[in-house]
Amino acid sequence: MRALTWSVLIAAAVLAACATANPPPMLVTSANAGKIQNRQWELKSITLDNRQVVMDLQANMTLAFGTDGKVTGIAAVNRFNGTCSFSSDGKLTWPGAGFITTRKAGPPELMEKERAYLQALPKTDRAILIGPTLRLQSEDESTSLMFQEAGKS
Repeated sequence: MRALTWSVLIAAAVLAACATANPPPMLVTSANAGKIQNRQWELKSITLDNRQVVMDLQANMTLAFGTDGKVTGIAAVNRFNGTCSFSSDGKLTWPGAGFITTRKAGPPELMEKERAYLQALPKTDRAILIGPTLRLQSEDESTSLMFQEAGKS
């Protein structure tokens, strides 16, 4: 009987540890957007219009959401900024005419990655947070960007 009790307690502890290690996916809304704000997100993969974009190890691409609706980041070569908003039902919108970028030139392969990144972002309309991973995607999932929180593996 005592061995059974310990087995049940150990199993419960393992399940609890697994549950906290892998939180369930959370749709980002206006009510919980603070969970992704003031954090640096590093781009890990892009699918643009159902086409996987091959990442370049030298392409440093980031995204940060401010509490004021502003977004900033690095798009391989240039810095960019713009705005976005989240609705109460999780709709992500990118208002305005696009992103403002610096105008530096870089190697053609990095400029190609930058164009794909800046084209993909405004095609997304929802954000899903899964632990230290952030996924931005279009409703039909033809465009998807996966980010990892900087410093988290």
